Amino acid sequence: MEHQAQWPVMVLAHNEEERIVACLDSLFAGESDRDVDVYVMANGCTDRTEALVAKYAEKRPSVRLVSIELGDKCNAWNVFIHETVPARCPDRDVYFFMDGDARIAPGALTVLARALHDDPYAHAASAVPGSGRSMQKDSADILQQRGLVANLYALRGTFLDRLRALQVRLPLNLEGDDGLLGALIKWDLDPTGQWDDRRIHPCAEAKFYFDSVQIRNLEEWPKVWRRLVRYGRRHYEFELLGPLLRKGGLKAMPADIQSIYGQAERLKLEWRGIYTPCFAVALRQMRKIGKSRSSLANVNTDESE
Repeated sequence: MEHQAQWPVMVLAHNEEERIVACLDSLFAGESDRDVDVYVMANGCTDRTEALVAKYAEKRPSVRLVSIELGDKCNAWNVFIHETVPARCPDRDVYFFMDGDARIAPGALTVLARALHDDPYAHAASAVPGSGRSMQKDSADILQQRGLVANLYALRGTFLDRLRALQVRLPLNLEGDDGLLGALIKWDLDPTGQWDDRRIHPCAEAKFYFDSVQIRNLEEWPKVWRRLVRYGRRHYEFELLGPLLRKGGLKAMPADIQSIYGQAERLKLEWRGIYTPCFAVALRQMRKIGKSRSSLANVNTDESE
């Protein structure tokens, strides 16, 4: 902890022009006595996000803009792990990850780094929300279940090295990137092995903040609907992916999660109260994509023959 090497922070950003400056400000204000090396993985941005980050970097040279054409958060995460880290920030003790629409509480990174220093068994340290309508429940769940969410977490450097050595990449188009990463951590990168919650160290003192959707504002309802449908897709994706990985290990990881959507036909819609319609739409979307990809594959096969 005494070594003052720069702390690398990966920030995922897709069209975050309204929040990215506040995100970066929170990093420098929250860790004013540490050198943070920030990499903004701007993926598929069509707004002013990249311009704002470039301007910010003029006064803060430790902010680096990584422009990625493909708008996919998992691809951006993969680029950071497999390209950015070895080229620009290798061999660090700890790496931090956060979303571009989040802000960190003062000292949050220090708390996460200290947790990994004091708990050598853990591969990751996770933060809890300091805002949101379900803040207390979500925080309690993370602490009790030793969970991890994409808003803010830290990975031990040696674990990140293993990710890279094993060529672990998150599937494109995956909704539950943090859910899959948390599972890989608890599996110790061996999905055929034992599940161990102790591999993630949750930190009640490390908090992140975000702007909640204003549910009373009718203009926000489409955004709420799309988010709930994504939650449904996230659930069903892991229902397909989990057994696949437990049986075949890391080599069974698909490059694109939609490549296994054809198996969504065997999934059943269960009653989920008021959220049932969202899950029904998610399942219908997955089945439609699965059929479309299957038809395309058949056409390509016929043409090759």
